[in-house]
Amino acid sequence: MTKNKAFSNPCVRCGRERIVIRVWEEKTTYSTVTNTETACPNPECQKLVTAENKKQTDKQAAIKKRSDERAVERRAGRTKKTAPKKPSK
Repeated sequence: MTKNKAFSNPCVRCGRERIVIRVWEEKTTYSTVTNTETACPNPECQKLVTAENKKQTDKQAAIKKRSDERAVERRAGRTKKTAPKKPSK
């Protein structure tokens, strides 16, 4: 009798089952979080996946940076609203 895995974690590029590289725990204020790093068993495939992930991460960072810059420009462009001056007699 074989033991079935609780989940599947295929490589996004080639579809092979990813392998566990390392497992570590991080303690937060109220709990402990277990992290697992996985990779494709084919090193060449993993290099391509890593490069694609970096490309996407850099693209998202550039979009966020432009968005933040536009927000700063919008805030700088605002003027304080003041009460209208009363006409002098």
